[in-house]
Amino acid sequence: MVKLNTSEYKKNRSYMYQLLEPYMEQAISNAKKLANINKGKKASQSTPGTEVYRLIEKLLPYLK
Repeated sequence: MVKLNTSEYKKNRSYMYQLLEPYMEQAISNAKKLANINKGKKASQSTPGTEVYRLIEKLLPYLK
């Protein structure tokens, strides 16, 4: 597990993207593995599960 270097929780951090960006590729990879595990299951049975990584992959060229 990766521990983020944060001093305290602060809602609506203006630098949230910069804080999480170094972990993006690993997060996408993990999400794809999880999607593969949940393949064929109903969304209600796919917990944990999300397909937000698909949106992020489409937006990635615009974020760099």
